[in-house]
Amino acid sequence: MFKKAILKLALLIVLVSLFSCSKAPVACFVVDKGKTAKVNEEVQCDGTCSKNAENYSWDFGDGTTGIGSPVKHKYANTGIYVIRLTVKKNGETATVNASLTIIN
Repeated sequence: MFKKAILKLALLIVLVSLFSCSKAPVACFVVDKGKTAKVNEEVQCDGTCSKNAENYSWDFGDGTTGIGSPVKHKYANTGIYVIRLTVKKNGETATVNASLTIIN
């Protein structure tokens, strides 16, 4: 009887592990221009290096946003902008930031 109970418990643990293991997303992106771009120059941000991501949301740091990956954006003014990518999957999110300097 004790042996059967242990076996059932072990099976239950395996089943719970299999069905509850959803991998959390990991956010990652690259900017085609590196860390510096010019005013009104098109910048491409690519988040496809992210892991386990289904949705991509961008904040370009200048009051504008975007969705999907890759995305393109132009900055109208010089300055240092923080680009933020948030990826989502199964209700879990991950975020990563990178700075981009815009020059004349």
